[in-house]
Amino acid sequence: MEVIVDGLKLTVLGMGGVFAFLVVMVILISVVAKLVAPFAHLLEPPAAPPRAAKKNKGDAGKDNTLMAAAVAAVHMHRNKK
Repeated sequence: MEVIVDGLKLTVLGMGGVFAFLVVMVILISVVAKLVAPFAHLLEPPAAPPRAAKKNKGDAGKDNTLMAAAVAAVHMHRNKK
């Protein structure tokens, strides 16, 4: 019984240590974020999200060809014995 109690003590101590570390880390990150905020204008502006490429009219044939090749490959795989 004493071994189980010692195990529980170590578990609680370890989990408490991890929790305390995480709390300290969150506090430090918050403090650093507040200290660095006045200097945010020195950073590069965020990049614009990439725009979707416009499809050419000829791309539809490529998609159909690719789809046909995939269907044929699956059909061949399933029929192999």
